[in-house]
Amino acid sequence: MNRRRALKATAAAAAALLLSGHTPYGQWTVYRRKHLLIGSHRGDPETYDLAKRVEAVLAEHLPAASARVARAPHAGRLASLLGTEQMEVAILDAADAAAMRDGSGAFAPYGPIALSVVAAVGNRLLVARADFPDRHAWLLTAALAGTDLAPAAARPAHSSLPWHPGSVAFLEGRSEPGDG
Repeated sequence: MNRRRALKATAAAAAALLLSGHTPYGQWTVYRRKHLLIGSHRGDPETYDLAKRVEAVLAEHLPAASARVARAPHAGRLASLLGTEQMEVAILDAADAAAMRDGSGAFAPYGPIALSVVAAVGNRLLVARADFPDRHAWLLTAALAGTDLAPAAARPAHSSLPWHPGSVAFLEGRSEPGDG
């Protein structure tokens, strides 16, 4: 009889763990730290296509980034991930990026999110959280500069977002910032 009760308790505990939706030992957190996740969303299919192209460029020119595309169901989910520091970069159209920064419109539930532009890719923006390290932004901008994704080493005016200081440093010809 004790054996049955112990088996039921074990099965209940296992079911609770599986149904809770959380990974044991925080493996998702470990994955996010090991890979540069590039956010995109299904509501704007072009963000996914551009993210895949950025991933390919980074695989060739910046393999240490271990870039991977992460596709959210909608831009609001990207706002949630960026705002809670679960993601550092995403590809967005300029209007969504500005609304996320302001915490306005559809992004009001997430509050303002400090974003800056790393590069203009196609007709979208590669944005990063404002606390994204300067060195990382410099390296991303350098990897993308001169490719068909970001052929001009210039800061286009089609965004009201500020440019990331690391990206500005690269675009102005300054040397790679340190880790600090």
